[in-house]
Amino acid sequence: MANLPNYAVSPGEHIQEWLDDRHLNAAELARRLGVTPKHVSELLSGKAPLSAKLALGLERVTGTPARLWNSIEAGYREDLARLAEEESLVQQYDQAKQFPLAYLRKWGYISATSRDKAGTVRELLSIFRIGNLNSFDATWAHSKVAYRKATLNGDKTFERATWLALGEQAAAIEELPEFDRKQLEAMVTDLRSLTANPNPVVAIAEAQAMLRNVGVGLCLVPPIPGFGVHGATRWILGRPIVQLSVRGKKDDQLWFTLFHELGHVLLHDHNSIFMQGSGSREEFEADVYAATTLVPDEYRDRLPANRNIRTVRELAKELGVAPSIVLGQTQKATGDFAWGHELKVTLEWDMGSK
Repeated sequence: MANLPNYAVSPGEHIQEWLDDRHLNAAELARRLGVTPKHVSELLSGKAPLSAKLALGLERVTGTPARLWNSIEAGYREDLARLAEEESLVQQYDQAKQFPLAYLRKWGYISATSRDKAGTVRELLSIFRIGNLNSFDATWAHSKVAYRKATLNGDKTFERATWLALGEQAAAIEELPEFDRKQLEAMVTDLRSLTANPNPVVAIAEAQAMLRNVGVGLCLVPPIPGFGVHGATRWILGRPIVQLSVRGKKDDQLWFTLFHELGHVLLHDHNSIFMQGSGSREEFEADVYAATTLVPDEYRDRLPANRNIRTVRELAKELGVAPSIVLGQTQKATGDFAWGHELKVTLEWDMGSK
């Protein structure tokens, strides 16, 4: 859009040039076209549209093909609409400032600068897939769509909606195959083994590919400052979308959140949206699913009761999971979180390829 002119040239201006070059006036053109002088006057001023019928007449009078006159007219109307839209977008900028624009620019979801008000609003509308910010409330905050109904009301409405919308965009839902529950259940053990990879960023990318093959969209969207959420799950077009915020930047939290969300996929209603932190029964059940999937019940009595790094490592090796996962389960069981930090891997994300 930056390379387009901020003006529109009507067919009438081209017609006027033709008249001037031949020292003809509007009255003469009206006589040749068989229309009223008023119609020609309005055509020359850009007030009257150039009809396809009149374009054929101009072809005979001027020698310029009708298709070129029609093209000029179409371009003129498009430019008028674009200029009118630019003004409308600028007027919506105050509404746009309610959204986390600094965050969206930081992570490259919006490329327009703060000076480019129209461009900022245009890109924001694309994220939410709406034509006007006045449609946001009905489409997102008070949507009738099942997977948007919950969790958007409150003082973080714009942050929540933005984060979820980015997840929809990243999940490429239309490209997902049909969801296959049995295949997902069968691959849980393989997914768990990925946690032992010393490079969790590479491992989570592998998990994305595996889940995509069974119709589960897994997407990573950076956390929005002030909006504390680790993950969310909802169903769109019959496919589960699992969204992680990579909040916390440690591998144990990443993996626990993933299995927590997969718990929602396998255990809960497909017409709801689940976001961690609600304190609901479903959230508790998803926590239990994640904990017992990563460290099955028959191993839980072997979690160390004290700060025993060696036992943590040995049990993790036997289970085929990351030591940080066993550490996290141990810390939660004992309430002692002040040790073993060397077992946790700090994640380094490159969201440029989001």
